[in-house]
Amino acid sequence: MSGQTWLFASLRGRPIFWLAGGTVLMVVVLGLILSSQRDWRNRAATLERENTSLQLTQLAHELTAQSDRLADGARELAESEAVIRLLQENTDASADRLELADMSRHRVDALLLLTASRAVRFSVTMADGQLSEQPPDPALAQFAESITQSDAANRAAQVATFTDDRWIIARAVTGHAPSNSVLGWVVVSRSLSAALVAKLASSVSGSLTVQPLKDLDSSSPVPTTEAFGVTTGLSRNNSSGTLTLRDAGGRAVRAFRLTPGTGASGAEFSGPEPAGSSVSGYLWAALLALLVIVAVVIVGMRRYLRHQRSVDARYKALIDQANDGIVIVDAKTHQVLYTNPAFLSRLGYTNEEAQSLTLADIFADSNATPENVLARLSDADSRMAMNMQQRCKNGSFFDTEVRCNALDVDGRDVLAYVTHDVSLRRKAEQQLIENQQRLDKMAHHDQLTGLPNRHYLTAFLPQAIEEARAAHTMLGVVFLDLDRFKHINDTRGHETGDKLLQEVATRLRACVRDADVVIRMGGDEFVVVFRDVKNYDEVTLGAGRIIETLNRPIVIDRHSLQTTGSVGVSLYPRDGADMVELLKHSDTAMYQAKDRGRNNVQMFSHAMNRKLKHRVAVEASLREALRLKQLDVHYQPFVNLITRKIVGLEALMRWSHPVHGMIPADQFIPVAEETGLIVPMGNFVLHRTLQTMSAWRAAGIPLVPVSLNVAPAQLQRGELQSTISTLLKSHNLRPEMLQLEMTERAVFDSHSPAGENRQDTMARLRDLGIKIAIDDFGTGYSSLSYLKNWRVDALKIDRSFVRDLVTDSSDLAIVSAIIAIARHLHIEVIAEGIEAYQQVEILRRLGCTVGQGFLFARPMPADEIVKLLRNDAEPPKEEEEDMLAVFSSGRG
Repeated sequence: MSGQTWLFASLRGRPIFWLAGGTVLMVVVLGLILSSQRDWRNRAATLERENTSLQLTQLAHELTAQSDRLADGARELAESEAVIRLLQENTDASADRLELADMSRHRVDALLLLTASRAVRFSVTMADGQLSEQPPDPALAQFAESITQSDAANRAAQVATFTDDRWIIARAVTGHAPSNSVLGWVVVSRSLSAALVAKLASSVSGSLTVQPLKDLDSSSPVPTTEAFGVTTGLSRNNSSGTLTLRDAGGRAVRAFRLTPGTGASGAEFSGPEPAGSSVSGYLWAALLALLVIVAVVIVGMRRYLRHQRSVDARYKALIDQANDGIVIVDAKTHQVLYTNPAFLSRLGYTNEEAQSLTLADIFADSNATPENVLARLSDADSRMAMNMQQRCKNGSFFDTEVRCNALDVDGRDVLAYVTHDVSLRRKAEQQLIENQQRLDKMAHHDQLTGLPNRHYLTAFLPQAIEEARAAHTMLGVVFLDLDRFKHINDTRGHETGDKLLQEVATRLRACVRDADVVIRMGGDEFVVVFRDVKNYDEVTLGAGRIIETLNRPIVIDRHSLQTTGSVGVSLYPRDGADMVELLKHSDTAMYQAKDRGRNNVQMFSHAMNRKLKHRVAVEASLREALRLKQLDVHYQPFVNLITRKIVGLEALMRWSHPVHGMIPADQFIPVAEETGLIVPMGNFVLHRTLQTMSAWRAAGIPLVPVSLNVAPAQLQRGELQSTISTLLKSHNLRPEMLQLEMTERAVFDSHSPAGENRQDTMARLRDLGIKIAIDDFGTGYSSLSYLKNWRVDALKIDRSFVRDLVTDSSDLAIVSAIIAIARHLHIEVIAEGIEAYQQVEILRRLGCTVGQGFLFARPMPADEIVKLLRNDAEPPKEEEEDMLAVFSSGRG
C-alpha cells in the first residue's frame, strides 16, 4: 500500500489520536530548539551586519581608488611633453602619438586629445586588448563639447563624471606659458567592466550582484561634493548590503548588492541555552496553538480531499475532450504516462501502445539531432511554442506546435506537452510565400528576358551606392541603347525583335562579372551596374566588352542580324552621389555616343552636362517662342549673276528673343530637329511665306519664286504634300512659285525608318509642279547615283567651296566639276555665300548664272525686301515657265 493510500485510509477510518500525539511531540521539540537558538541568532546577526558593513566600505574605497588612479593618469598625460607638442604643432608627430599610446596602455580604455578650438589631435580606443587609433568615441566627444562650451569648465583644471558605466575625466592642458592659457584638453575614460566587477567580487567573502536602479529607495538624490560618489547601506532586515555609485547631482547611476556568505572558516555561531521558564512558556503556547491547528487541519483535509476528487474528475474530462493532443511523460525517463484521445487519434496508436513510447519516439526535427530535440523539449515552457514534427505510427510526419508545462503529480515530476497540428497552416503559409515570391519576381524582373527591371533597379542601385560608399570603392553605371532596333522590329517583325532582345540579354550576362547586374530598362535600353570597381579602367574595359559582344552577328531563325549599341558610362562618386544623377549622366553620355556615330562608348563629362542643360534651355525657350509668336521669316534674294536682277527668294527662319536679341539659326535649328520642334516651326514658315506672297500679289508687287527649307522630320510625317497643296489653293498661288530645299541627309539617309518612301514623296511633290533643290551640295553624301535616279531640279553649291574659290585651286576644280555634271544632267546650279565680285566673275565663266550671298543682300524682313522687289525683281515671263530656267537664263 502506498504512503498516500495509507494516509487517506487512516484519516477516514481511525481517530486522530496518533496524528495529535505526533504533532504535540513535534511542537515540543521545535520549542526547545527555538529557545536554544534565539540568543545565538542575535549574536550571529550582529557579527554578520558588522562584517557586511566593513566589506561595503572596502568596496567603496576600491571604486574611489579607481577614479583617483584615472585622474592621476589624466594629470600625467596633460603634463606630458608629448601632449603639449601635439597641441602646439600642426605636423603629424608619429613619435608623440606612439608615446601617448604607450602611456595610456594600462590606465585608460579611451583617450581623446582636443585643441582649445575643439579640433581632434589624437584619439585612441581599446580594441581587442590593444589601444589603436580610432575615430573619437561619441560619448567622449559629447562630454568634451559640453565642458569646452562651459565657462566654468574653462576655469577648472579638471572635470570628471561617471556615466554609462565608466569614469570620464577631462584635464586642461596649460603648457609652460606664464599666462597658463588652456592649450587644449585631455579626455580619458575607464569602464566599470565585467572584469573589474569580478575583481571586486573576489576581494569580498560574499556574492556581489548588480541591483536594478528601480529597486533602490525612490527618495531624493544624496548630495555629494565630488563629481563621483559612493554610498553604502544595509537592507532593512540586515540580510544584505547595497553599494551605490552616484554622479555629481547625487543621482544613482549604478548599484550593487552584497549578499554575505559563509565565513572563511566555515564555523557557525552558537550560544548559551535559554532559561527553563522561557522554554515552558514556549511549550504551553505551542501546545495550545497545536490543538487549534489540528482541529482545523482535520476538517480542512476532509473537505480538500472531497473537492480534489471532484476537480480531478472535471480536469480529466476536459483533457479527454480537448482537440489538441496532450501527452504526459516522466520528467526523468521521458516515458509516456498518459495521452488523450486526440493525441492517439492523430498518431494512430492505441493507449497500450502509447504507454511504451518515449519523447524520442514521438517528436522529431529535420534540422536537429535527437539529442538536441530532447534538450529543447526538456527546457521548454508554456509561454513559448516550439515548432517540431510528430512521428505517426505509419512513419509519416506532420508539423506541430508544442508547449510544455512542468507538473508535480503525487510527488512525481512530470512534463505535460500540448500539441497543436499546424500542418495545414504551414502548407497555406508556404503557398502564400511562394505566391509572394512569384509576384515579387514578376514585379521586379522582365518577363521577356528574365533580367531585373526598372523597379528592381530603383531598390537595388541606392543600396549598391551605400555599399560602395562604405567600402570606399567606385560604382559604374553603363546605359546601353541598341542602334536601329526599331528598324529591325519594323522589317523583321516583333517576334524576331523579341528573340533579338533575349539573345542580347544572354550576351550581356555572359560578358560581365558575377558581381555585376544587368537590367532591362524597357524597349531596347539596358543598364549594367559594375560593382566593387577599383579603378577607372575596369569600367571602360567592361563597356568595351559590351560593344565587342554586340558587334558579332546574331542569328535569329536562320537570318543573320547585325546590331550595335551606343554606350554611356557614369561613375560613382565622380559623376554623381545618388541614383538619379548617375542614371541621368549615363543617359546623357549614351546620347553623346549616338551623336558621334553610334556603336561607341562615351564617358560622362561635365561638358556633356553643360551641353545638355543648354539644349534643354533652348528647347524650352523655343516652345515659348512658338507660343508667344517670337519667330519670324526673313528673305534673302537669289540674283541673276548677269543682269543683277532678283530672280527668287529664300525664306529663312529667324528668332528674335526678347532678352538675347536675334538668335543665330545654327544655335536653335539643330535643337529643333532633335526635339521634333522643327515640324511646327517648318509649318509656321510655310504658312507665313505663302500668306506674305498672297499679300504682295494683292499689293501689286511683282512675285518671284520662293524657296523653303524642309527638314527630314517633315518628310517623315507624310503630311507635307497635302499641307502644301491645301495652302496653295487657299492662297491661289501657282506651285511653280514654290521650291523646296532639302539637305543631302534629308534626301538620301537610307537608315531612316521612312527612307524607303522618300523618293515617292518627292515624286508626288514634283507632280504638283513644285521644284526640288539639294541644299549644301558637296558636304554630305554627294552620290552621283542618286543624282541620276532621283528627280532633282537644282543643286546649291555649299558656301565652303565658294568662299575660297578665288585662291584655292581645289575649290575651283570641285565647283567646276559640280557645274559640269549638273549641266549634263540638266540640273540647274545656284552658288551660295557669294561675298566678292571676283567670285561672281569666276562663277559666270564656269556657267553658273544664279547666286546668293551677302554681296547682294543679307536676309531681311518682309517689309524691307519689298523695296528691292519693287525695283529689282525679275518675275517669270509666263505662268508655266520653270523657275530654275529663269535662274539660269538671266532674262530681263
